[in-house]
Amino acid sequence: MPETRVQFAQASDGVTIAFTVFGEASAQVPMICLRPPQLSHIALESRLPFEAHWHEFETLSRSRMVVRFDSRGCGLSERGVEDISLEARARDIDAVADKLGFERFALQGQLHAGSWAIHYAATHPERVSHLVLVQAYTNGTDYWGMPARAALEPLAEVDWVTYTEASMSNAFAWAPSDLPRALAAQMRASVDQRDFVAFLRTERTINVTDLLAKIHCPAMVVHFQLNDVTNQDVARKIVSALSDGRLSLPRNFRESLGHYDEFLDEQRPPTTVDANPDSSLRIFLVAFGEVRPGELEDAIKRRNGEPVSSMASVTTALFHSAQEAIECGLALGRESGVAVGIHAGEAGGELTQEADPALVVAVRAAGLAAPGQLAVSNIVRELAAGKGFAFEPMSNDDDDPDAVRLFTLR
Repeated sequence: MPETRVQFAQASDGVTIAFTVFGEASAQVPMICLRPPQLSHIALESRLPFEAHWHEFETLSRSRMVVRFDSRGCGLSERGVEDISLEARARDIDAVADKLGFERFALQGQLHAGSWAIHYAATHPERVSHLVLVQAYTNGTDYWGMPARAALEPLAEVDWVTYTEASMSNAFAWAPSDLPRALAAQMRASVDQRDFVAFLRTERTINVTDLLAKIHCPAMVVHFQLNDVTNQDVARKIVSALSDGRLSLPRNFRESLGHYDEFLDEQRPPTTVDANPDSSLRIFLVAFGEVRPGELEDAIKRRNGEPVSSMASVTTALFHSAQEAIECGLALGRESGVAVGIHAGEAGGELTQEADPALVVAVRAAGLAAPGQLAVSNIVRELAAGKGFAFEPMSNDDDDPDAVRLFTLR
């Protein structure tokens, strides 16, 4: 690893922010990476065990400029700062982006920093080209209220060393390894006890769930299954609430880096939405699940579908028959164990960077379906009437009276 070159920017409220840059400016979109304060120290993070062989930012910077900065209150940035609100976090991002002359950039938020990234993408849509959320959650009460977390948090004010060791061991299911101890040591170097306790108090009040619907850039939610920090249900709910979201379930840290590059470099093909001029509807099928490359696309083509996009664990296809879409969805669930959502909307022009309303509902349906299950909107159910399918209402915890009704097959 080359020596970290630290630079500084000043937020609009005068707070000094430390940052470092990997790679050089190129035609590819640059990415700013956010980390929670207890794991943010740009001069030390390359020494962590999992970074030793696959340094995240060095690897990603082979094709684009990557920026890491310590947010206010941690690392090499100004500590003891009173204002650590979401608005203040946004000022930190602006300060670094402006210093580097970025007009648009991709934004990655990990764990607690995911809420900062969500808030910024929703309130600064003109600046965020892509959003990457890693082990993120949207409601601080849900995370910090989990039994193990609630039991540990009082220790933060009483015994800082014991808290850091126990907190990181809990995050990795108390597995005996060097990683939790290394992370605990970095936590003590990254943030002071006083600043962390203040962060905890603020974090418990944050809820950015409603902001997900206001994010219209492509977004990828990354969940590592071998962890005890957040669960996959949280990731699926975030994806289903995003207008253009997809779920990534990397098997390891190295694989996740490939998913990032694939996502950031994704070019949407200029595919005509309605290939059949006589059709008045376009029917979107969205499948969530980890399968072999090309498996879902081949299955879709065999059933008269048109694969439109395939990224990480999300495959999107177009059909011009509700019956064929449903039959394909049932086959995909049965053969590949993926969750499938289907919705239909009026035919339009070419696919663009703007989220298609029919696709948004299909993504939401797939996000609410269980692995191997098919969820369809009411319009698809009505289009398939008399085709031999039996449907029943699909229960979900959505209290929105305007939400599209979903059905599954009996």
